[in-house]
Amino acid sequence: MTMNDQDVEALRRLTDALRRRFAAEEASNLAVLLSRCCCNDSICYEEVDISPELKDDIILQAYEERLLLPMRSLRGSAWEDRILTFADEERYHVPRVVKLLVERAGETGEWDSVHALRGVLRESGEKDVDGIMGFLAELKSIAPRYELEIHVMQTVRAELGMDIDMHETLDRFVRNGIMSPRTHRSLHTGIAKYEINPCLYWD
Repeated sequence: MTMNDQDVEALRRLTDALRRRFAAEEASNLAVLLSRCCCNDSICYEEVDISPELKDDIILQAYEERLLLPMRSLRGSAWEDRILTFADEERYHVPRVVKLLVERAGETGEWDSVHALRGVLRESGEKDVDGIMGFLAELKSIAPRYELEIHVMQTVRAELGMDIDMHETLDRFVRNGIMSPRTHRSLHTGIAKYEINPCLYWD
């Protein structure tokens, strides 16, 4: 893919933002992967323009950080149910919140989760963006390892005095890549659990 000067500069800024978390080579390769994927709705394995000896590791890393998700799934939309393979015909996509993060980083050189979260909430029709942003900030503060049980979220909602439909709110979070159900652990314990996207903790 031919890049113009504007694209090259956006890639440099994205790389700079990622270097605050990753080693230089990792940041550079992740920037290439994410910028390429964000140009379209999805990308196939053979289109990933990273050296063959590094490509699989970078895709795996992007998946583990929930930046990039395989299109195929075992049973549903949960991140942990996605089937990650490394074959030419396999396709991957970035969640909507990650796309906004990547675009913003390409503009500013900053990984700005507040901007991305506000963007996806507005896009998805959330009327109380400020309230939900406060709700998410509280959830992140009590879930340093990214995982929450549903009853904890309901307790936080009550403590904040929020009158929100949890089913509708969680559906919005899941659709935009903010959270994902932890289906394996939920089935094991009988308690509904959700994973917050790790990349929302980086700034």
